[in-house]
Amino acid sequence: MSRGESHADPRAGRRTVGIDLGTSRSAVAVIGADGEPVIVPIPAGGSWVPSVVTLAGSGDEPEILVGARAHRAAAARPEDTVTAFKRLIGRRFDDDEVQRLARALPYQVIAAPNGDAWAQARGVALSPPWLSALVLRELVGAAEAWLGEPVRDAVITVPARFDIEQRRATRDAAEIAGLQVRRLINEPTAAALGVGAHRGADQRLAVCDLGAGTFDVSIVNVEEGVIEVLASAGDSFLGGEDVDRILADCLVDEIRQQHGLDVTSDPPSLQRLLDECRTAKHRLSQQARAEIALVLAVGSSAPLEYRRTVRRDELEFWIESTLDLLEPPCMEAAARCGLRPGDVDSLILVGGSARIPAVQHKLAGVFGRAPRVIGQREVVALGAARLAAMLDGDHEEVAVLDVTARAIGVDLGDGKYQQVIARNTAVPTREHKVVATIRADQRELELDVYEGESPAIADNRLLGRFVCSGLSDGPAGHVMVAFDFTVDVDGLLRVSASEMGGGGNSHPELRLRATAGLTRAHVERMRAALAGG
Repeated sequence: MSRGESHADPRAGRRTVGIDLGTSRSAVAVIGADGEPVIVPIPAGGSWVPSVVTLAGSGDEPEILVGARAHRAAAARPEDTVTAFKRLIGRRFDDDEVQRLARALPYQVIAAPNGDAWAQARGVALSPPWLSALVLRELVGAAEAWLGEPVRDAVITVPARFDIEQRRATRDAAEIAGLQVRRLINEPTAAALGVGAHRGADQRLAVCDLGAGTFDVSIVNVEEGVIEVLASAGDSFLGGEDVDRILADCLVDEIRQQHGLDVTSDPPSLQRLLDECRTAKHRLSQQARAEIALVLAVGSSAPLEYRRTVRRDELEFWIESTLDLLEPPCMEAAARCGLRPGDVDSLILVGGSARIPAVQHKLAGVFGRAPRVIGQREVVALGAARLAAMLDGDHEEVAVLDVTARAIGVDLGDGKYQQVIARNTAVPTREHKVVATIRADQRELELDVYEGESPAIADNRLLGRFVCSGLSDGPAGHVMVAFDFTVDVDGLLRVSASEMGGGGNSHPELRLRATAGLTRAHVERMRAALAGG
């Protein structure tokens, strides 16, 4: 069928789509007429939307460009173009990794009033959920045009290492875009579905997903059509964009030494060089050499016609220390389920950066077997579409069992951290923690809840302070409250509380003093603004 021809489903009703919300590019997929997932074509061309937003024009209300239009404007307006905002979503501004990233970005990263990391372009503060919502809206528009029906529900993929705040921020982005999230699914798990692992022989897989911004590895057991994640690990700041910047940094140094030009002083020139490096990286995945050619106009100096042949072995030498970062998450994931890397039956590599030969060689050495490299970048979106169809009752039944990304624990009040839900616990799961009063007639209890594994509280992320009030009178230690912690299939946490024992308040008031993320009021205002725009 040609683009623009309706693919409306005769079954009618609401259809759930699968969305891969990526660091550099995003895609949307549905189940086709043949029962297999298919990527929805984008009206602007291609099968994906660049995860890019540019503020253009002049005046107090700049024009917002999204996707391909923003990507085209990036070379001329890098400081007004926001990329890689997936790396900021749900993160704190003072996070060490965010600070390192901010130094490499052409736009400003600022602290929101609540301490979250936001982007700033043309003096406008932009929250990562809002930026993500703009990309989601582009994807939904493409799906609606292709299907010929409204799209309101989605399965959205997230990195396996995304913590609770990052997952919540992703759901906020969907809500701002007018979407209901049926499920958040981890990207390696979606990849296993996308390649049809549930249809093959019983086996144990290592699924490694190296995209533009993140690296995830999941050890997956496939048995009788059940996909069960045994353990996951990863690095939230490791991906193809880091390779691009390493190559660009090396060439910036060469240009400074050989020609006396500081490319970093001119953002458009630096952006053009970065784009050339990204293209060269792609070519070096297929060939031994790649040419870089561009004109650099820096300051008052005469324009420089810069040409450079980059060899694959040069690139591999420059990124050797970055490639070494791939091994620890693989070892950790295997160890967490009592295995050695060589115990897996198959190694599957997905993600655009998995095409780099040195990446394939490195991971093959870690697991001791040749990898199956999935060339289709959109395989994660295809897996999300399979799950979406299953939730709609329109596709083969497959049980998908995943695990928590990080441990959940509490501050015991004496500087000690105690885990309540361990990392890599199968979800959904529920645990409880009993806390007793420490004073007579204490009417209120406070409990600080964290996410992380470190015994040092300061090294874990504070999710919030839960305040339980309206407790019964009684001697110190005699009034006890059971805090229930539930992590759902999306990896999101819910906390409830009840007073234990007869005669007390079985349903005391529980409120959360949040430390991060958008408030409900913010989400509603952004949603209304986007719908009206």
